Amino acid sequence: MNTILLASSTVSNGIGIFKPLYWLFGICMNFLLDILGNQYFVAIIIFTIVTRLILLPINLRQQKTTAKTARLQPKIQKIQKKYPDPKDRNKLNQEMQDLYAREGHNPMQMGCGPMLFQMVFLMGIIGIIYYPLSYVLGIDNFNDNSQAIYDVILPIYQGITGEDASITYFQLNILENFSAYKEALMTNFPDMFTSSVCTQIEEYRAGMNLFGLDMTAVPHWKDGTIVIIPIFCLVTSLLSSLISTLIQQKNNPAANQQMGSMMMMFMMPFFSFYISFRVTAAVGFYWIVSNIIAVLQQLYIAKAHPPKKAQAKLMVENTIERRSREENIKKIAK
Repeated sequence: MNTILLASSTVSNGIGIFKPLYWLFGICMNFLLDILGNQYFVAIIIFTIVTRLILLPINLRQQKTTAKTARLQPKIQKIQKKYPDPKDRNKLNQEMQDLYAREGHNPMQMGCGPMLFQMVFLMGIIGIIYYPLSYVLGIDNFNDNSQAIYDVILPIYQGITGEDASITYFQLNILENFSAYKEALMTNFPDMFTSSVCTQIEEYRAGMNLFGLDMTAVPHWKDGTIVIIPIFCLVTSLLSSLISTLIQQKNNPAANQQMGSMMMMFMMPFFSFYISFRVTAAVGFYWIVSNIIAVLQQLYIAKAHPPKKAQAKLMVENTIERRSREENIKKIAK
C-alpha cells in the first residue's frame, strides 16, 4: 500500500531498495517488447507465467508439508486431548516437538516463501508499470531531472484539466499526455527527449492500450468500461481463493476446523478489489492474469500431486526410515 501511495505522489521514481529490481525487470520487459513487437500485455502474461513456473517447486514442497501435517492430525489431536488444561501447555508443546522429531516433520517449512516471492515480483511489476521512462525505456538522466521535468509539464497539465492540481503517477502522466507535453520536453530537454526517444515513448504508449481501454488510467466508476478491470480482479481472486479452500478442505478435513469462518477467504479478494481502484488498470490486469494462472496451477497440483497420494507415499517413506533406524540401533547394540 505504501508503494502505491508513493507511486502516486509528486515526482516519484520508486523506492530506493527496489530500484535494482526495477532495473532488472525493465531490461527483461524491454527485451520481451522487442521480440513481441511492442505487445505490452503479452509481455506481462509471459512474466506472470514464468513466475508461477518458478514458484511451482516451492508450492509442491508446501503441499508435501501440508500432507505430512494432515497425516499426523490424529496423533496431534490425541496429544491435545491428553493435555486439555492450559497449565500443561509446556508438556503439550514438548510432546508435539517429540512427535515432529520422530516423524522428521517441520511444520514451519510451510512458511511464506511463495507469498514473499510474489510480493517481491509485484514490486518489480509495479516498478516497470509506474516508472517505464526510467527503467523500461531507460531514458538517460531522467531520474536526475525529474523535478525539472515536473516543473515544465505542470502548467500544461493544469491547462488540460482546468484545475490547480498536482500531478499523480508522474511518469504515467507523461505517457498519458505525451502529445501535449512533447514539444515542451523536446525544447527544454533536447539531449534527453530526442526524436528517437520520443518515438519510443509514443510506441510504448500505444502498447498500453488494451481493446480500446487506456491501461495507464486509474479505474473509477465514472469512467465506464475501465471498471471491468477491478471487477474481473475481484472475480478471479474470489475464484482462486474458493478453489484453494475447497481443495484444502477436501484433502485435509481438519482444515474445516482450522478455518472456522470464511472471513479470510473473502478478505484478500475484496482488499485487492479496493486497491485496484487506487492503482492503474495495468496493475489490475497483472492481478487478473496472476489469479487465472494460480487457479490453473492449483488444479494441476491437485490432479497431478493429490495430497492423499502424497500421504500414502510419506507413510511408506517413514516406515522404511523407521525400520532403518531400528536396524542401526540393533547393530550398535551388538
